[in-house]
Amino acid sequence: MPIFIFLAKAMSKNEIARQRCEQLLELAAKNYSADKKLSLRYVTLARKLAMRHRISLGGKKFCKKCGTVFIAGETLKVRLEPKNKRVQWICLQCGAKKSFGYSKKQPAH
Repeated sequence: MPIFIFLAKAMSKNEIARQRCEQLLELAAKNYSADKKLSLRYVTLARKLAMRHRISLGGKKFCKKCGTVFIAGETLKVRLEPKNKRVQWICLQCGAKKSFGYSKKQPAH
């Protein structure tokens, strides 16, 4: 079996896994208000699938401590710190804090 065919198959598997993870996270966000346990299960499945295929899900879709989907105002509190130019996210389920930097956009020349 030639190497390039093997690599093409591996890439397609990873792409399928990435799409499935995105679908699971979307379902988790949609179903959070109706069924919190089901939403948590979707996040858990997406995380396991991503770990199996070594795919990064990013850190801005769910809490890494408790697995709750981030929905602004419902499961997530957003605070701005203009002095430090930081955005702080606080999970309302477990209280975990996460902060990101931001800066003003440069005007176009």
